[in-house]
Amino acid sequence: MALPRLNENVKYTMVIPSTGKEVEYRPYLVKEEKVMLIALESGDNKQMMMSVSDTIQSCLIDSDIVVRKLPMFDIEYMFVTIRSKSVGETSKLNLKCTECEESNELVVDLSDIAPAMPDVSSTIVLTDDISLEMQWPAYSDLNKAGMQEMSSTELTMMMIGNCIKYVNTVDDQIILRDESQESVTAFIDSLSTAQFEMIKNYTEKMPQIIKNIEFDCENCNHHNEIKLQGMADFF
Repeated sequence: MALPRLNENVKYTMVIPSTGKEVEYRPYLVKEEKVMLIALESGDNKQMMMSVSDTIQSCLIDSDIVVRKLPMFDIEYMFVTIRSKSVGETSKLNLKCTECEESNELVVDLSDIAPAMPDVSSTIVLTDDISLEMQWPAYSDLNKAGMQEMSSTELTMMMIGNCIKYVNTVDDQIILRDESQESVTAFIDSLSTAQFEMIKNYTEKMPQIIKNIEFDCENCNHHNEIKLQGMADFF
């Protein structure tokens, strides 16, 4: 008699923040958790994020969504949501007191975590004839080969380029992804300081999963108010 296979028919639904699309998913299983633990033990953040995105992809049911093409905040939210159904809706965190720096163990509810979506327009008007249609960069855009060797200025320029979906002119709609990096850099270099700041302001408002935590330190009784943001803060 063959051994039974467990948890194959457990299904939940969630809504992807950036698109509003509802998808079905299952909890992750031991086979996926092992891969993530190996990545975590490696200390390589890129490897860890790749294992997380692969786990999400495996857990989606009958979906044509390519996880690595989603924005980072979608991936963060989806992983926290799947994790809450896989190992529990709470996580034990050690948070340092801002006064005495003593670690405090807290149990944090993950069930109500969602990205704070900013009130920002995706259209930026540069001149009477030229406007930009913006987008949040995909996870794959933020993990390209060679990024570790880039300067902070180069990374900023790449991020800004990845956030521009179209350049709209009077006669055409130019898809920036189809242009060479040299052409994109030349376009960004031609912006005025004021125009560049409008684009930079959009990129700096990219959503993250956020949870505000309050606790009294067990050591000094100082009342702490801490903002957790980004997936790494929850694990």
